[in-house]
Amino acid sequence: MVLLQRLHVTSPIAGFGLALCSALFIYLSIPKFDWWPLAWVAFVPVMIALHDAGRNGSLTRVALISLVFAFVSGVAKVYWIRETVMNYGGLNLALGLVSMAGVAFVIALYAFVFGLYAARADWKSPLFPLFAAALWTALEYIQTYVFTGFPWELLGYSQYLVLPVIQISNFTGVYGVSFLIMLLNATLAMVFIALRERTAWRAPVFAMVLSWLVLIGATGYGWWSISQARALERMTPPVKVAVVQGSKEQGIKWSEAELQRTVDVYRDLTKSILPQAPEFIVFPETAMTFWLESPAYEAYNEQVYALTEEAGVPLLTGALGYRPGEEDIYNSAFLLLPERGIVSSYSKMHLVPFGEYLPIPSLFSFLSGLTGAIGDLTPGDELTVMPLTGQDMRVGTVICYESIFPDLVRRFPLNGADVLVVMTNDAWFGTSSAPAQHFSMAVLRAVENGTPIIRAANTGISGFISATGAVYGATPMLVATTTVENVHPNRGGLTFYTRYGDVFALLCCVLAVVAAALAGSRTVILLRSKSK
Repeated sequence: MVLLQRLHVTSPIAGFGLALCSALFIYLSIPKFDWWPLAWVAFVPVMIALHDAGRNGSLTRVALISLVFAFVSGVAKVYWIRETVMNYGGLNLALGLVSMAGVAFVIALYAFVFGLYAARADWKSPLFPLFAAALWTALEYIQTYVFTGFPWELLGYSQYLVLPVIQISNFTGVYGVSFLIMLLNATLAMVFIALRERTAWRAPVFAMVLSWLVLIGATGYGWWSISQARALERMTPPVKVAVVQGSKEQGIKWSEAELQRTVDVYRDLTKSILPQAPEFIVFPETAMTFWLESPAYEAYNEQVYALTEEAGVPLLTGALGYRPGEEDIYNSAFLLLPERGIVSSYSKMHLVPFGEYLPIPSLFSFLSGLTGAIGDLTPGDELTVMPLTGQDMRVGTVICYESIFPDLVRRFPLNGADVLVVMTNDAWFGTSSAPAQHFSMAVLRAVENGTPIIRAANTGISGFISATGAVYGATPMLVATTTVENVHPNRGGLTFYTRYGDVFALLCCVLAVVAAALAGSRTVILLRSKSK
């Protein structure tokens, strides 16, 4: 107790040190490290620092501690942007660092707002952890939509390996997992402050009991949900699916000289798995780097049709799409059937800013190299669910960046898809942590919708994710390879999240408004008392 009473954060350096400690914990809790237990305590150091800075009355120190934590943790999530824009956008080191810092700063704004709240909230209230968790969740929800949205590595994704914990997302989406983590973080920070300052015990004990009851209840539900889902899987006839990972390096992928070599790679890999008798074959995003429907590429198109005939099963591939008489280019997925050719397609609706189109081209013309290979793409306007002839399966295809948007993905099962395909090209990211981060987010999409996922990535990670989030058949990075596994289509019906969407996140937004109002009134009272 005496030691705890001495642990006051009185100097700016100590406050910044705790902020950096929290940012480090967040970095280590997500891919590639995946030290997920750290996420449950990651915010405790910075929240203690913010509490003490707020009680000392230094708004400047509060703002700086919040900014240091928010920006450094943002960089930890998106450091790979520097490498991407330098390698494929032709930027120099200075502009690469500026680009990375810009994205990190946008992400940091949300954590910065949370830091200001933590410094001014009433830590003696038994509802403090609840309000803190609701505010953090609301900020993540806002991050999903503001400025086209960039919900990259939200807090809940750190638990993608902990299946019992993430099952609640079939009610709450990933936001519910984030809520749980922040609830415990805020509770632990509150208990530390109460022990250090010997305040009344009722509030922290209530908060601790509430947090543990919620966590135990959520985990208990998770174990039950997993057992139910696995029992249903055992009664569902599987479909044998093959994923082909061509591993075409981004720097040469769009070269005209590579067109035939690309077709050859996918043809040879596909033929190698035919003895395993797959019933469905999936290629990655833009596996075919030409217009699959265009007469100008008839020689290559005929080879893809011939491969489908030889395989004798449905084949789903990414390729460029276009509409006759238009100049628009689409990032599309095409379903081909033997003897019928292309029977269905889907064009990506949520495009990657600065990767597939340039917002405000006059302002960001220096980034035109990122879209230079194919030019600005046009978003699709129709959500397509593809039934597989000969298989009792309806496929919803999500292309790359779309897989990080929970509400967009849920629309496919809502429209009848019982299997999701995530096709992507993560070659942009090299060997950084981004491909693993991107893969981890697909795990939550499977659980949210109770729907298995087939993931096909150009350079990896390809693989399969069950309806409970279990990963199997994953491929190594940067290797031309295949993976063949059984997939059990969803026969359990729509989850709550699929049916009703972000109800939980919206409820958190309401609680966040209440929390912000209470913190604001508390700040006004403190300022008035100081002025007297």
